[in-house]
Amino acid sequence: MHIELKRIMKKVFVFCVLFFMGTSFVFPQRITIKNIESRLVTNQGVEFVGELKDVDDHIYVFPTWKNYGVLYVDNKTYQLNNLNFNAETNSFESRLKKDQLFSYGKSSIDSVSINKHMFKKIGSSFYEVLYENGDNQFLKKHDVRYTRGEDKRLGGPKGETTVSIDYKYLIVSKDDFSKIELNKNSIIHLYESDEEKLKSFVKKERLSYKKEEDIVKIVEYMI
Repeated sequence: MHIELKRIMKKVFVFCVLFFMGTSFVFPQRITIKNIESRLVTNQGVEFVGELKDVDDHIYVFPTWKNYGVLYVDNKTYQLNNLNFNAETNSFESRLKKDQLFSYGKSSIDSVSINKHMFKKIGSSFYEVLYENGDNQFLKKHDVRYTRGEDKRLGGPKGETTVSIDYKYLIVSKDDFSKIELNKNSIIHLYESDEEKLKSFVKKERLSYKKEEDIVKIVEYMI
């Protein structure tokens, strides 16, 4: 009787060992934190829907992750100390670990402030607000530019493609959107009906048509 019981217990033990060995190979493969829908719970007890992903070579607007950020969601504000803006994906991200990021879902955010730079969502994209007065806005869109590497001589390998941050500017007046370049012709064309007023102001204040901060002054004056 005891011998038979020992045999049964031995079979059960072997079965359990084999079972757990099998599940140890299968179970981890079903759980991953890369490219899955997840939630980040802040110290204020609020859940933000987004995506966990690995760190890569994306282009970020701010050079470090030590940035003071504020998320504006449904008339509420939430503070973060590790927020950055990914110019390539037009999304806001927090660095959770050395090799892991959390990307916030755009649909849940109204606007974002990072180091006192305000970003507002227009359509499905975020723009930095350089100036705002009622329905009038001067906006800056952060984008990326890919520059193809130069061809080597004698059929050698091509140089690496470089990636850099690029900018596009918009002037918004009510529902009218106008693209501008930071040059004299573009700014004068924007205010061609008041060209003399514009030129007089630029000359008096010694402003440049190529400097972003000077264009802010021009827009503020001309509105």
